[in-house]
Amino acid sequence: MSQSQPHAIAAGHPETAAAAAKILQQGGNAFDGVLAAMMMSFVAEPLLSSPGGGGFLLATGPEQQPKVLDFFSDTPTVPAAEISADQLDFYPIMGDFGPRSQEFHIGHAAAAVPGVPAGIFKAHEKLCSMPLSEIAAPAIAAARQGVKVNHQQAYVAMILDPIIKSTTASQSIFSGLRSGAVWKNPQLAVFLDRLSTADHDWFYQGEVAQSLSQQRDSLLQFDDFSKYQCVIREPLTYEVGSYQVMTNPEPSTGGRLIIEQLKRLKSRHDDAAVLEAMQHADDLKRNPMTEVSRGTTHMSVADNQGNLASLTLSNGEGNGQIVTDCGFMLNNFLGEEDINAQGFFNWIQRQRMQSMMSPTLITGPDQQYALGTGGSNRIKTTLFQVINHLLNNRKILKHAIEAPRMHFENGHLDIEPGFSESALSLLKKLNPIHSEWHNHNLYFGGVNAVQTGETVAAVGDFRRHGCGIVGH
Repeated sequence: MSQSQPHAIAAGHPETAAAAAKILQQGGNAFDGVLAAMMMSFVAEPLLSSPGGGGFLLATGPEQQPKVLDFFSDTPTVPAAEISADQLDFYPIMGDFGPRSQEFHIGHAAAAVPGVPAGIFKAHEKLCSMPLSEIAAPAIAAARQGVKVNHQQAYVAMILDPIIKSTTASQSIFSGLRSGAVWKNPQLAVFLDRLSTADHDWFYQGEVAQSLSQQRDSLLQFDDFSKYQCVIREPLTYEVGSYQVMTNPEPSTGGRLIIEQLKRLKSRHDDAAVLEAMQHADDLKRNPMTEVSRGTTHMSVADNQGNLASLTLSNGEGNGQIVTDCGFMLNNFLGEEDINAQGFFNWIQRQRMQSMMSPTLITGPDQQYALGTGGSNRIKTTLFQVINHLLNNRKILKHAIEAPRMHFENGHLDIEPGFSESALSLLKKLNPIHSEWHNHNLYFGGVNAVQTGETVAAVGDFRRHGCGIVGH
């Protein structure tokens, strides 16, 4: 790829994308840029993204074999059988999504060990070209000076208001997330400043790990931190014509289900075939309630050297507990009903938790794409539809992301507005149990994607007020 080729960035917030652009303009590569974007998302998208969560980075380039950095959380060391749930700080709240409400569980006992710091350190060690202190600088400055809250983040704050108000510390930090307000987080600035000159052991064997493992009512022990590692895996791959699709492998489930849907299409790519593929994937789920990824964001970066980075991360909804003097909330992964069909506190010790998160790369003879989305169990159907539009229906990136979506789960079909009357009539006939949505909603995900090669493009999904930047 020529040095004159523009870079491309897509993310869930303009400030998140701008942080990556700044680093690329300073000579950084796509991996420097995606780390800068991730750290900025802690500031600009603070209820979707946190150092207290976990995620996945899929990376490739001329000097990088394709690899997945898995920094999702492990289940605790403490045996589930030894836990008396009624004596724990663990309780339900309701999140209001408008047409639907959803129950979440929060409290000290809902948190699994955070993987994000390990992901930052491992990505920097294996992939990056700039000092971590320079990569973190835009996020540190934004946390000190403040970021203007957009409508999307204010809407998320409204949904998660019961969690924000669950503790005094959480309320003091996050109560200012109102549309148009300037939101600052000086504690987070200090934490990121310290992290940017530290290493893995600073977080996982130092005072942060000691403090979190000594909290009353927490299930996390010091061993959970000291033994935690970011794991590097080979991506799952599948050929669609002359293109190779790379995505998240097991133990996570999303990538496998995306590929199963693509396999099912064969020579038909119409709406009825897409629905049938979704129904097939739904039947394949080994365990219908095993994934964790609700409060999620995604960022994609391509530089002018041929490097591609696709990063998805989640904090669940957050557990309401603020890490002392660090300005961020811990995840509530152990309080997600999705994790355990048999009920809470029924895990196998020290196992990587499963996730639907599926950062994806597509490489072809003349085009490359990096893409991903938030959206919990909709991730698998959202990315499948966008990939089908790109590779089989030959849509341009913008149209592939803006096209109406549907989602099939457990016998029920959700349908976005925008399908033709004939397609809508057929879909409803094929699946009589359905809901027609009257708006394009974040429920259907937020695909943030970039394209390089003959065409360079960056598209942030309008459903989640995403942002795309193409520049030099």
